[in-house]
Amino acid sequence: MRLLLVEDDRPLRDALGDRLRAAGWAVDEAANGDDGLRWVRCAPYDAIVLDVNLPGRDGFSVLSEARRAGCAAPVLLLTARDGVADRVRGLDLGADDYLVKPFATVELLARLRALTRRGARPAPERLAVGDLSFDPKTRVARRGDERLDLTPKETAILEALLRAEGGLVTRAMLFDTAWDASLDAFPAVLDVHISNLRRKLEAGGRPRLLHTVRGQGFVLAERAP
Repeated sequence: MRLLLVEDDRPLRDALGDRLRAAGWAVDEAANGDDGLRWVRCAPYDAIVLDVNLPGRDGFSVLSEARRAGCAAPVLLLTARDGVADRVRGLDLGADDYLVKPFATVELLARLRALTRRGARPAPERLAVGDLSFDPKTRVARRGDERLDLTPKETAILEALLRAEGGLVTRAMLFDTAWDASLDAFPAVLDVHISNLRRKLEAGGRPRLLHTVRGQGFVLAERAP
């Protein structure tokens, strides 16, 4: 099962990441709210562990934006705040559980098991930008009424870009979402898949949706960033 850990305290993040991996989770890590939200938007997760007190965009903001973007994963908030008002705010924004620091790792693991047994919230039935649509259940992409003939890698890349909702998706994020331990996960190979996907999206003279942000990654949007 795949989990996103968003925590700015590096020693705690490293310790939790190691313990979660030992418990069988595949863990992505982010040290701030903006990076955490980018991960949320480009990859589906089975659970998210989210610190409230993050630099820049705080955990409440990440949670709110994630739910607005259709993120269905159960979210466990971590915080040093023990006030009722903060707990209520987090739950009202869409959190599924709350854990106050300091906490025992075994309790965090138990809470994650309970959350994942309940199942995720209903996921969005369709992802879209402009006339491009994608059904996560059937794995079918269309431009207008025309079905696109995409390879599994192209489909995974497209889904990650669509989930970002016009936000930047870095190369590292694409490698992590579209490849597992594949031996062909090299920059040149990613460029080939991006080129082929762009060609298929623009077939028949359709407007460009897939844009390259030089030195950073890619954006799927009706207008260039």
